[in-house]
Formats: sequence, structure tokens, C-alpha cells
Amino acid sequence: MNRTLLGKALGAIASYAESRDVPAARVVFCDAAPHDAGYVPVTEIAGRVRVRGRGGTVLQPGVDLLERADDFPRGAPVLVITDGWCDVLRVRREHAYLIPRGGTLPFAPRGPVFRVS
Repeated sequence: MNRTLLGKALGAIASYAESRDVPAARVVFCDAAPHDAGYVPVTEIAGRVRVRGRGGTVLQPGVDLLERADDFPRGAPVLVITDGWCDVLRVRREHAYLIPRGGTLPFAPRGPVFRVS
């Protein structure tokens, strides 16, 4: 995912979370391995978070990290941001996808799909 599109996606998350008084979001970047940025204040997600990876097509390890994390609430939803060039995912909790406008996923998603341009 290019830097501009990733910035827009992170901005969308920050805006949505801030509008609902969510103080922080758990951020995991995927590359060859997941990079856990931990809980990031929503005011820092859009512009100041340090992106690690950015070449990830294998996202399942990042999803698994969140689903197994002791400090990630069992009822918390997962938002997967991808350009669509990714592995087939199995997400066992409430989830959604954020993909570029015109993009597709390589599988039939079970959660809602939101688009960013």
C-alpha cells in the first residue's frame, strides 16, 4: 500500500475513533512479520505513528496476534487495512476491511468492506 493511501486510511481510523470518544486504538503493521505498535492515541494515528513494514501481503499473523493478545479486549472489533494484495484471512471476531476504492479482496469477506480513495 503506498504511503499516501495508508495515510488516508489511518486518518479515517483516527477520525472515526475520535468521533466516538475512543482514546486509543491497537495498531499492528504487517510485513514479513507483524509489528505491534501497541495502543496508539487516536490523535497520533493519522500523522505521527511510525509505520513499520508496508510490504505485507501476509496479514494473518497480525490478525492472530490481536486475537491471542491478553491485553486486547475479547469483544473489540478488528479493522483490516489492505490494498487487496493479501492472503486469505480468517478473522474469528467482529471485523471489517478498509480497502482502496476500486480494489478487491482475494476472498469473499464475511465482514463489511469500507473504501477509501
